Amino acid sequence: MPISTSLLLAAPLFAQLATAPDCSALLQQHLKTDLELPWQTFDQTEGQGFRVLAAAGCSREAGDLLEAWLAARQREQRSVHWHLAQQRAEQDDRPAAIQAARKALNTEETADMPLRWNDYVLATIAFLERDRSAFDRHRAAVAAARERYAGNALNLKLLDRLGRHFELSYLGAQKAAPQP
Repeated sequence: MPISTSLLLAAPLFAQLATAPDCSALLQQHLKTDLELPWQTFDQTEGQGFRVLAAAGCSREAGDLLEAWLAARQREQRSVHWHLAQQRAEQDDRPAAIQAARKALNTEETADMPLRWNDYVLATIAFLERDRSAFDRHRAAVAAARERYAGNALNLKLLDRLGRHFELSYLGAQKAAPQP
């Protein structure tokens, strides 16, 4: 193969390497600035907090930043634990993802609440544990309440993707093409 052809074939790889973020440096930068951010900014605002690292494809470091924020705050925050679970699941660290997801459960949820949060979380845990029966049961509870609350319909889309690609990793199932 001529050198010019080899260079053309390697060009996309070099471009990808040149644009790939330095996740470690990005984490260090955000550890200096983000641990004092209020919950709303750190956890819920696009382009802020852990979301910067997650958007850059640095899910391991995004999880590390979430853990550091929780440790600095010494508090339980369900949504932060949930986002930590998602980041660890994307890295296929199932034990850490499951542990964080369990901390995201709403201990005060009742059957009459419109958002089926616990069923969503428990279905995701069942996916990570490869427990199809539990996954189907919790997914069905979310599906049954999809008309009661918009969040259920959104969560059901992800659960359906996980269900269709049950054999894949969490990240693989998330990235799999949705059915028409």
